[in-house]
Amino acid sequence: MEYSRTSFRSSLIPMVVADDDRRYVAVNQAACLLLRLPEERILGMRIDDLTAAENREHVEALWDGFVRDGVQEGTFELLMPDGAQVAVDYSATANVEPGRHLSILMFPPGEGGWRTVEVEQRGSLLTEREREILGMVASGWGSTWIASQLGVAPSTIETHVRNCLAKLGARNRAHAIALGLWTGEIELDLNDAAP
Repeated sequence: MEYSRTSFRSSLIPMVVADDDRRYVAVNQAACLLLRLPEERILGMRIDDLTAAENREHVEALWDGFVRDGVQEGTFELLMPDGAQVAVDYSATANVEPGRHLSILMFPPGEGGWRTVEVEQRGSLLTEREREILGMVASGWGSTWIASQLGVAPSTIETHVRNCLAKLGARNRAHAIALGLWTGEIELDLNDAAP
């Protein structure tokens, strides 16, 4: 079974896809749970709509930098439907398909500074096994499940994941997925995502 191509809709990792106008055109169930909104309400919203009023002036510059650079990561405060503001870490990849831009969302792991990583290399950094495992991680599977599917120990999976993070220069699994998509190490199947 090929796992370097992961399914957008079935992933347990919150993911959204926006078009060139910053309008959400696809969202998976994990992202609906995180955003506390049904899919039909998110589709058609703009990134700006989930941005706190005091931060909206920065959206245009962040977006322009993102599209220009191809990847972006950091922490962003989302405005929830109930008015609460929630900080999420995001890793984004521009043009996963022409005019379609993927963001992977996660709650920050806690205090601590993040280093900014620039990915300069294109080409194969990961081994075939590492690509397979990163694809399974992108599908939302945990190390124990992956280990049982591949017939290895969970510690072996964790070693492969650490290697992926190190080789890609990623700070966490979500960032590794975004960088893996950007470098072409793994692919995302958007065929099951909403148009």
